[in-house]
Amino acid sequence: MYKLQTLFGFGLFVSGVIAQSATGDAIPPWQTGIITEDGTCGSATPGWVCSPSWGACCSKDGQCGRSTAFCGAGCQVGYGNCNAPAPPAPGPGSPSPDGSCGGTKQYKCTGATYGDCCSSSGFCGDTAGHCGSGCQTLFGTCKDTGNVTTDGHCGPTGADKTCLGSTYGNCCSSGGFCGDSADHCGPGCLVAFGNCTIAANVTTDGTCGSKNGKICKGSGYGDCCSSSGFCGSATDHCGAGCQLTFGNCTGGASDISTDGDCGTKNGKTCKGSTFGDCCSSSGFCGATSGHCSAGCQSGFGTCSTGAGDISTDGSCGKNGKTCTGSTFGDCCSSSGFCGGATDHCGAGCQASFGTCGSGSGTISTDGSCGTKNGKTCKGSNFGDCCSSSGFCGGTSDHCSAGCQSSYGTCSSGSGDISTDGSCGKNGKICKGSTFGDCCSSSGFCGSKTDHCGAGCQTGFGTCTGGSSGISTDGACGKNGKTCSGSTFGKCCSGGGFCGNTANHCGQGCQSSFSNTCITTNIPSVDGSCGSSKGGLTCNGGDFNNQCCSSGGFCGTTTGHCGTGCQKGFGRCT
Repeated sequence: MYKLQTLFGFGLFVSGVIAQSATGDAIPPWQTGIITEDGTCGSATPGWVCSPSWGACCSKDGQCGRSTAFCGAGCQVGYGNCNAPAPPAPGPGSPSPDGSCGGTKQYKCTGATYGDCCSSSGFCGDTAGHCGSGCQTLFGTCKDTGNVTTDGHCGPTGADKTCLGSTYGNCCSSGGFCGDSADHCGPGCLVAFGNCTIAANVTTDGTCGSKNGKICKGSGYGDCCSSSGFCGSATDHCGAGCQLTFGNCTGGASDISTDGDCGTKNGKTCKGSTFGDCCSSSGFCGATSGHCSAGCQSGFGTCSTGAGDISTDGSCGKNGKTCTGSTFGDCCSSSGFCGGATDHCGAGCQASFGTCGSGSGTISTDGSCGTKNGKTCKGSNFGDCCSSSGFCGGTSDHCSAGCQSSYGTCSSGSGDISTDGSCGKNGKICKGSTFGDCCSSSGFCGSKTDHCGAGCQTGFGTCTGGSSGISTDGACGKNGKTCSGSTFGKCCSGGGFCGNTANHCGQGCQSSFSNTCITTNIPSVDGSCGSSKGGLTCNGGDFNNQCCSSGGFCGTTTGHCGTGCQKGFGRCT
């Protein structure tokens, strides 16, 4: 934290300073306070004051801003400039607030966040389509695109073409290909043929938009940010509701191959196509090793890279992921899911992405069995029962509790996996159920310490103390891991990540994999709110201190905070 300079140092609001000073030379207390770190201010903070970067006025609610809502009634004079004028509405010559330029509004792209070039169609951007032919010099910067690559190749091996302003990305990789990913813009990037700076706010997990401020451009997930806040390149991402501030909203599905051709020859991507997500060295979409391995064009789809291609969520095939070595089973079904049953390993099994045979009808030749390899013990030389650990034998340990009935013979009743979460006294086992593998002393299946620890019934499931069910990497939910007891936070978000924020513990929180979830006054994570939107509130989370409009959306405009504002679900003016 640092001391706030006088506003003369900032060169802003000079008239406001004079208006507040009774003698013309006294310094108001808010000019010497500690600048806010997060936009909050006032008596409820450690004495934080507002600065021009947040907005000079400290509202009655303790938020920095510039409008009359912040500078008017209730403005805290000790923590901000309550005479600061509201910023003027954008007009002709102003930096574009919405990505449009020229036309009747005459907004400029220079200084806007969308790109400095104004295209012939009246949109801001940095591509050759914006900065080249038809670029409007009156409303932005225009560039000579004669040396900009048209096929994605750049540098000494690409006819000395530059990536800057191309449709493939602005960075030229050491291999001579344009893109915006870390592989293109990081070590080895050829600075003479483009930009070599990775945007700090590019998403690393595929989430984007107003809920976290992350952008999709250059992420590898797709350049469009959907209305729900996820990156991609399909119509659902790039069409209606697409968030222009956080990615591209033009082209979208039109960039996806519709005929199976892809890559540098036509600029089309396989990601999201019906032919497969990998673009081969020859420029054809598919999902076989011939498409996804050597020569695969990573700029136009998904490519195999080794161990990182093992499925971590049970999906396989079209996304380039393999089941071999996964925890779900070694066979990739025709539908694109890993497993070890006949449905996975039999007809339609994708041999390029795992092992194929006849599923549970494939007899074990080494004594291993079950979901881990799809082998059956029935008819083997090791015994007909497949144990919970995946080994063939004929003892009670193999044939009783946890015995995998799909892969051999099990003792009478031992194949009764719980279908309702109850176990123990009713003879049902938890191993293999959807509720968790441990049977608690009270007779309920689960994976928490209460289930797997003291009193756990070993005859009806696994008892490990529960630690194996706790997330060790922050992922939760679909992988069966819980956040309860983890070091990442106690709540499992709808997206499957542990944490303690309102976004984790509120809307979408998975109670089965959390220590606790917010059940009342749940903060919105997507901007919806009010009685018609499940009772979600604008208090807390990314939309904290905003108003819930009559239509059920969080915001700070008069339309949100005025007539019809839902008082029980946010602030109202």
